[in-house]
Amino acid sequence: NEALEAARSYIQETFSASYLPDKPVLYSSKKSAQEAHEAIRPTNLNHKPEEVKSSLDPDQYKLYCLIWKRFIASQMKPAVYDTVSCDIETEKKVLFRATGAAIKFKGFLAVYEEKQDLNEEEASKTSGIDKLLPHLEEGQMLDLEQATCTQAFTKPKPRFTEASLVKELEKCGIASPSTFASILNKIQSREYTTKEKGTLKPTELGKIIAQMLEENFTSIMDIGFTAKMEDALEAIAEKDEPWKELIRTFWKDFFPLVEKAEKEATVPKILTDLDCPKCGHKIHKIWAKDKYFYGCSNYPDCDYTTPIEALSFRKEDYAEGFDWEQKCPECKEDMTIRYGKFGAFLGCSKYPDCKGIVNIPKKGEEILSHQDAPKCPAIGCEGKILPRKSRFGKTFYSCSTFPNCDVIVNQLDDLEKKYPNHERTAYKKKSGKGGF
Repeated sequence: NEALEAARSYIQETFSASYLPDKPVLYSSKKSAQEAHEAIRPTNLNHKPEEVKSSLDPDQYKLYCLIWKRFIASQMKPAVYDTVSCDIETEKKVLFRATGAAIKFKGFLAVYEEKQDLNEEEASKTSGIDKLLPHLEEGQMLDLEQATCTQAFTKPKPRFTEASLVKELEKCGIASPSTFASILNKIQSREYTTKEKGTLKPTELGKIIAQMLEENFTSIMDIGFTAKMEDALEAIAEKDEPWKELIRTFWKDFFPLVEKAEKEATVPKILTDLDCPKCGHKIHKIWAKDKYFYGCSNYPDCDYTTPIEALSFRKEDYAEGFDWEQKCPECKEDMTIRYGKFGAFLGCSKYPDCKGIVNIPKKGEEILSHQDAPKCPAIGCEGKILPRKSRFGKTFYSCSTFPNCDVIVNQLDDLEKKYPNHERTAYKKKSGKGGF
């Protein structure tokens, strides 16, 4: 109650009474809320984000700013929009129509506006609020700056982001705030999904796992199953239901599914329209370990196999002028085209005895061969600074003698200012106890 009164006083003094509801705003709890404590809020509203910014690091400031603004906004009146439809007639009697919204009263938006994971067009579809239009008067003359004609197609639903996936789980009554983080961590650490421009993109492994579960465990892959199971477990925790009866009932239906899946569950081979270059039979798309590859349907009479990337590989998609015939920078043996998580690269033909690699730059990327690469600035190091890919696909530059030299930069221009008079230092992995 003290916090509510403090918030209402602050709103009235800072924004005026028009922003203040007649009564404190109270919110109903969600089913999965754990209500052993108050909601997260500022302990003192006089500690405004701008005033304490100098005492916080950037992440602390962003978090405090979010908590402080949301708390104030939660006790303010809602924003009011006017829906606007505007007909614009040209001198050639062609009629255009713009539909949108105009803010009539800012309300809580004066303090806090939630950011969207989606672009403007997708956000308007999901939020129900059209894009904001500028102020217009009836009869106003408008100047045509540009006219474009585009053909629109129905777009699929956008991929989930971490935030929108949590919202979907809440909507379906699945999981709770204490388990959202572990769910998001699990689907990414097990490589069922990867992050792509902020969205969660299912991997081939994720699709295969989902397909096998849906085919063999239909009852537990139903969204309602998880919600019902959580309700049943809560009833047991509150001692309203005996736990043995729940397990007995579940296991009676589940165990036969497990036995059947152990005998029958397989990842089917997918027949393609491609011809085997060795015998002419059609090629199968076959799953192995964590990815697909192509294999001849006439196996074992024909043993032709190839990575999927090899059949779709085109040198034209990579930087012009790249030396495809260069030798291994480590042992000077021939290099072969190999395929990894982030596309094609040149790998030593003597692998695994030699692990020399050369990244192949995409179109528009800088070509940097071993001969042209700058010398490592570390004192006593004979290595060259070569481009590499991080596990997220981002290009960085490091010494060719890594891990024996720790020189690493995001841009080549940073070498001199980051490593002046730098002694050659071997990279050492952190131990599990926090030391080196």
